[in-house]
Amino acid sequence: MTAKQLRVLLVESSNADAQHTLNKLSQAGYLLEHRRVDSAKGMKAALNKGELDVVLCSYDPPGFGGLAALKLLHESGADIPFLFLSHDLREETIIYTMQHGADDYIFKGSLNRLSPAIEHNLREARIRREHRTVQLALQENQTRLHAFIADLPGMAYQMLLQDNGAISFPYVSEGCQALLGITPQDLTHVVMLFEALLHPEDFASYQQSLHASAKDLSFWNWEGRILTMPDNEVKWINVRCSPRKTPQGIQWEGIIFNITQSKLAELEIRRSKAQLRELSSHIQDVREQERIAIAREIHDDMGSTLTAIKLDIAWLGSRLANNPSLAEKAKSIESLVDKCTAAAGNISRSLRPSVLDTFGIIAAIELEAGEFEQRTRISCILESRDEGPAVPPDISIALFRILQEALANIIKHASASEVIVNIHNRKEGVVLKVQDNGKGLTEADRAKPRSFGLRGIRERVEYFGGDVRIDSIPGQGTKVSVFIPHANGNIATDNLLSQQNLF
Repeated sequence: MTAKQLRVLLVESSNADAQHTLNKLSQAGYLLEHRRVDSAKGMKAALNKGELDVVLCSYDPPGFGGLAALKLLHESGADIPFLFLSHDLREETIIYTMQHGADDYIFKGSLNRLSPAIEHNLREARIRREHRTVQLALQENQTRLHAFIADLPGMAYQMLLQDNGAISFPYVSEGCQALLGITPQDLTHVVMLFEALLHPEDFASYQQSLHASAKDLSFWNWEGRILTMPDNEVKWINVRCSPRKTPQGIQWEGIIFNITQSKLAELEIRRSKAQLRELSSHIQDVREQERIAIAREIHDDMGSTLTAIKLDIAWLGSRLANNPSLAEKAKSIESLVDKCTAAAGNISRSLRPSVLDTFGIIAAIELEAGEFEQRTRISCILESRDEGPAVPPDISIALFRILQEALANIIKHASASEVIVNIHNRKEGVVLKVQDNGKGLTEADRAKPRSFGLRGIRERVEYFGGDVRIDSIPGQGTKVSVFIPHANGNIATDNLLSQQNLF
């Protein structure tokens, strides 16, 4: 059995009693390290040195000891078990010493209880020290938590939804005053104040999100406006908290942040984006009107002029039959006029294909795909389905321009030998895909500052509330997928492009 080390301060004036006590401790298996004192000065010096486990003090006069020694221990602040040893077994004496703070009282005539008493009090002292350590750590953590909460741009709180539907706030931090314009005490005593501060337009969404979180015990994240007291200043807040079931009902613990500045900045960015989209749309409209005017001028004026020239040359050629060289020259000029007429027609159709206005987007894309194949000698496979309502003219021209831009990019950059164009008019919107087997796009290609083609496609689609996805692997081609809903804003398009039934 391993001996237990014990550091003892023995306050004893009797040599015989001191030796008897030390022998008893040695017999109990302790490896002793002791200091014996018999005066207040000696005890103070021993306590100042520290490193003691227990104080064993005589309560027998004469000599120093008793309550005077106990008082010195208390004054030192040391948390060490203090046991009185005495030949006096009067009950009133034992009670008196215990009431003054002694941990135990042992009869000197029989020290059999000394070792168990020391072990018991050492455990108690260790528990007290551990408890104090935990308490100090808890106090420190609470101080840090309160400092952290005080620095938040909002308030920490607890909210309880009772089974009868009543709401209360068991805890509200000091940030309540700065955020809501009311004191924490006001909010905890008049719980309806919080809902009274909610903006009327956001009250319904607040209630809906609250009850959804309560029903599913899910994390509650809500943004909305409040009208703070006393001047009805509008603030944006973000409620973020976690619910848990308690015997009283459902309780949330979390934080309400003041997000006014970030929200106003976000709204300003949205307004700026909307204005930019409107400006971009206006520019596109102006360009389309200019294209229409130019196409009409080419078709009507230049077309009729070239036709007249051709007729005049034909008339002139018929009168030069006797002069073969001049007749041949007239035929050559007539051929050039035919080429000019064809070129004018191509330019006119490119600017504004009449088939788009007459037969619709699918017919216009079929024609454009055919002309692309004939012009570039790149195989162009067309797949089309028309199962939805008539496509509005503005969406039709946007889709047509997107196709033109995609095909132009293929000619310039893809080095492709085959292109697949898929146009599908569905009941919810129009899907357009243009896929090639060319060299594909790298991340650097997509990030080029002057990649206006892809950016223009995105802007056109975003204006109509649609979605764009560009899939490309270097060496394996590129696929541009576009979806534009028939009714702008009436259909959620965030995940449509990822659904298998669309692409």
